[in-house]
Amino acid sequence: MLKLKPKNIILLLLYAIPNTVLSFGIIYIINNVLAGNESFLKDYMAIVFLSFIGYTYLLNIIFQKGLNKYAFNLLYRNEKNLFDQILKAPLGIIEKYGTQRFYTAMEDLRVFSNLPYTVTHTISSLLMLILGIVYMFTLSTISAGIVLALILMVAVCYFIVMNSMSKQVSTLRKFNEYYYKYVDDLIMGFKELKLSAVKRQNIMKKFLEPNRDKSEKLDFKINYVFLSINMISQYGLYAVIAAVLFGLPALGFLQREDVIAYVVVILFISGPINNLVNLQQVYTRFMVANKRIKTFMKDFQNDDQEVVALNNKDHQFLSIEFKNMGFEYGNDVENSFELGPIDLSIRKGEVIFIVGGNGSGKSTFINVLTGLYKPSTGNVIINNDANLTIKDDLQDSMTSIFTNNHIFSNNYDDYTVENNSEYKKLLETMQLDNVVTDDKEESARRKFSKGQSKRMSMIFALLEKKPILILDEWAADQDPHFRKYFYEDLIPRLREEGKTIIAVTHDDAYFHCADRIIKFDYGKIVKDVSVIDNREELAENLWA
Repeated sequence: MLKLKPKNIILLLLYAIPNTVLSFGIIYIINNVLAGNESFLKDYMAIVFLSFIGYTYLLNIIFQKGLNKYAFNLLYRNEKNLFDQILKAPLGIIEKYGTQRFYTAMEDLRVFSNLPYTVTHTISSLLMLILGIVYMFTLSTISAGIVLALILMVAVCYFIVMNSMSKQVSTLRKFNEYYYKYVDDLIMGFKELKLSAVKRQNIMKKFLEPNRDKSEKLDFKINYVFLSINMISQYGLYAVIAAVLFGLPALGFLQREDVIAYVVVILFISGPINNLVNLQQVYTRFMVANKRIKTFMKDFQNDDQEVVALNNKDHQFLSIEFKNMGFEYGNDVENSFELGPIDLSIRKGEVIFIVGGNGSGKSTFINVLTGLYKPSTGNVIINNDANLTIKDDLQDSMTSIFTNNHIFSNNYDDYTVENNSEYKKLLETMQLDNVVTDDKEESARRKFSKGQSKRMSMIFALLEKKPILILDEWAADQDPHFRKYFYEDLIPRLREEGKTIIAVTHDDAYFHCADRIIKFDYGKIVKDVSVIDNREELAENLWA
């Protein structure tokens, strides 16, 4: 995710080198003024000194603007890429990894908001450190070598500890991933938890609290180690200064008149050294976040090329035929269920009810029919053309209302509900005109009862004007009056409009409203009954 192009490296150097030279010029002037160098005690040196400060400030302002623009472009571009990756991913991948991976990936991305500060201070600190050491070598080669060796010794101690922290940070992120799962259970299963003291106690005592306790200990350990590292760098520099003040002059490696210059330079480079030390924990988090984001993008990678553009192919739906079609979940999914082999044809304008017991394969078949699952075996022929596919040529002609229907917070379709006469008519048709009293989007996308929510979903589905309507137990949450109205009034009306309706249902009292009833059992079609030919004994034959 995080890649520096040659252009970016050149721009960084164009900033860093002049900025470092100017910064070092400031300390060089200070050092010579403190040493009483006559050449640096002239009146114009104040102007030179202030000019150096001014130029450094302007250079930093200009560079920070460009770097912030780059960093936030990187951040928000990759946020969009994450959303795009989710939209392109097959349903099976979402079901496998869950939504928690997405939330933690978004958190990982946010780590890179510190990138401008980190990059700027890293490059400046490195170059100032190098120039400071070079300056010390000009004063005394042996002393500079000893000081450099001491600094490297402190750095080695630091990096040994740091290398052990990357795995710890990754483990902490994993704890947070599980934490989001528990939070999701808490919110989504709130009513069930309120009704069960055992569940409430267990989710807290066996899951949330242990997770947070482990996270607290590990988070404290990580931050304590980082703090200890900072202390090593700070007090290690004090030891270096002690060596300069007392050790090197006593050994004859450093002249007393150069001690002040050395101490000033060391104090000057102590800032860059502390910056580099403090930034290492940020780099550790960068590396962990970058690795996790790459893993996320790889896990959610779709092997098939997704059609990004809107499907403009005008294929009028005539028929779809499944020949020896089968589907099975991957080996890495804890699901041994297999669908098929399925031999089935659906023609334009048919009303088909799909029935069967729990786990019989109804929902899996719906996912294959809608292109959410890709068949493992067999063929799917659309409009008698083997070159057409559900995903590329039929999916955009379908609209579905699933069991766990969702009303989006915003209108993501091309139609509008405001000043839409058809929308108002559909509100009346679905008997919601007394519930939704205006044509504002916010009124249509508020909290409804489950039955009302499915009616609103039906309104939105019909406004899409798709020729194929797929319903997964849509009527299950409707009251008896509206259920009867749905089967005996609304479905015939939609059939007359030319819609093809495939509905999963258990309402055997209304089987006569379909053209065909297809029964699934153990992943196979065990009955395909024509309603016209078996109207009298329909329910008995199907459930036998």
